Amino acid sequence: MKTYYYLFYSFILYAFLGWVLEVVYHIFTQKKFINRGFLYGPICPIYGVSAVLFIIFLSRFNNNYILIFLGGALLASIIELITGYLMEALFNSKWWDYSNERFNIKGYICLKFSIIWGLLSVVFMKFINPPVSRVVFFIMKNFGEVLYSFLFAGLIIDIVLTVNSLIAFKALFRELQEILLETKSTMEELKENLTLEVKEKIEGRIAYLSDVKERLIGRISQRHIYLLKAYPHMKSKKFDLAIEDIRKMIENINLKL
Repeated sequence: MKTYYYLFYSFILYAFLGWVLEVVYHIFTQKKFINRGFLYGPICPIYGVSAVLFIIFLSRFNNNYILIFLGGALLASIIELITGYLMEALFNSKWWDYSNERFNIKGYICLKFSIIWGLLSVVFMKFINPPVSRVVFFIMKNFGEVLYSFLFAGLIIDIVLTVNSLIAFKALFRELQEILLETKSTMEELKENLTLEVKEKIEGRIAYLSDVKERLIGRISQRHIYLLKAYPHMKSKKFDLAIEDIRKMIENINLKL
C-alpha cells in the first residue's frame, strides 16, 4: 500500500510541476499566461504518468546513464504515441502535430523530441526525483490517507467534468461542420443561373443556416476557448471547417479586447 501512495503522490506532484513548467514556458515565449492543463485543475497528467513510469521502469538502471536515456526516450515516446492516437480516435482531433519534424510517426512522435525526452529522463532520475521523493515521503508521513482521499476524489471529479466537456465539444464540432458544409454548398448554388424564385429560397436557406451557426457558436464555453488557445496546433480532417471558424471567432474577440 505504501508503494501505491508513493506513486499516487508522485503522479500528483509531477503533474502539477509539469503544469507549472508549461505555464512558465509560454509566459517567456508568448509573453502571456496560457493554461496548458488538459484537465480543469492545475495539472498536466502526461507529466505525472511519465514520471511514474520512469520511476517504475528506470529505477533499476539508476547507475547506467545510457540505459536511462534509451529507456526514457522509449517510454515517453510510447506515452505520447498512445495518448495522441487515443485523443484523435476519441475526439477526431489531433492535439499536437510533429508532421513537420523529420523522422516522425504520423505526427504523434518524432526523433527530435524522443531524444529530448531521453535527456530529460536522465536529469529526472539523477537530479529531480531524489529530492522530490523526499517531499513525497514527507507528505505520506504527515498527511497520509486524508490528503490522498481529498486529492483522489478531486481528480476523479475533474476527469469526469473534462470528459463531459470534450464530448460536448466534439458534438459542437460535428454540428458546426455540417452547417458550414451545407452553407458552402448552398452558396455555390447561388453562382448558377437560377430563377429569381429559386435564388430567394436559397438565400432564405443561407440566412437560416447562418442563424443556426450563430446559436452553435453561442454554445462555445470559456473552457473550449481555453483548450483551443492551449493547443493551437490542434487539427482535425473531419472538423477542419469548424475548428477554423471557431479560431477566427476567438481572434476577432482578441482584437476587440
